[in-house]
Amino acid sequence: MTEIISNLHLVGSSSTELGINDPIGDNNPPLLTPNVSEAMDTTVDSNANDTPLTQQILQISDFEANWENRLTNAQLDQLVTDGWIVIDEVFEGKALLALQAESGFIEYRDAQLTAGIRISDIRGDKIRWITQDFFAGYYYLQSINALALTLNRSLFAGIRHSEAHYACYPVGFGYQWHSDNPSDRNERVISAVFYLNDDWEASDGGALEVIDNHGKHHNVMPVANRLIIFDSDLQHQVQIAHRQRYSIATWMRRDGLVPFIENP
Repeated sequence: MTEIISNLHLVGSSSTELGINDPIGDNNPPLLTPNVSEAMDTTVDSNANDTPLTQQILQISDFEANWENRLTNAQLDQLVTDGWIVIDEVFEGKALLALQAESGFIEYRDAQLTAGIRISDIRGDKIRWITQDFFAGYYYLQSINALALTLNRSLFAGIRHSEAHYACYPVGFGYQWHSDNPSDRNERVISAVFYLNDDWEASDGGALEVIDNHGKHHNVMPVANRLIIFDSDLQHQVQIAHRQRYSIATWMRRDGLVPFIENP
């Protein structure tokens, strides 16, 4: 059985291979059991102060979304026809709280454009790529790989792996119109954004505005535990946030894996 790898594996590990030959499928399933031997010592006292609580109580089952049951035929048809869908109440409370907590305590870094040059008047988010160092985020990305498996089975999407980063938009910032595939490239098949802010209201701004396959504009509010899934070629923008906004930007890709290396 071929293991699906992602940027969650440590670069240089003897078990890490840089290529993926086949899409996620029955004979090539998504990785559901992370390598957490260094991330968590299960013998540690649950009252210890030096180990994050989420690392002691989380397990992959907390992030199971039962995608095959959640995605109806009508939703799959909408994804193909219109190019986007929204799923609410994705995870149980424990998983959501863990992702919210992790997003609030990590050290964010300035995002960059494809050319590697930060242009603050185009995008104002700060990000942190999810690697195996982020325990809740690790499990989240495995659930996304399971979603990719469902999309491959249903839509023959050809997804081979996924990637994601936490994103924080300070007050007064957004991200102007763009698509997730740069010109003349198509590695990203499906984009998704998972939202983390509780009690978000329309007056808080920060909506994701998407232009569907028919040219119609839609505003999706960043409500906690909501996942928007859309064609990576669709034009979209993040409207100006009037409250600090947290989310997880996610991409399901068709290319061979190039592990992400983050400088310390």
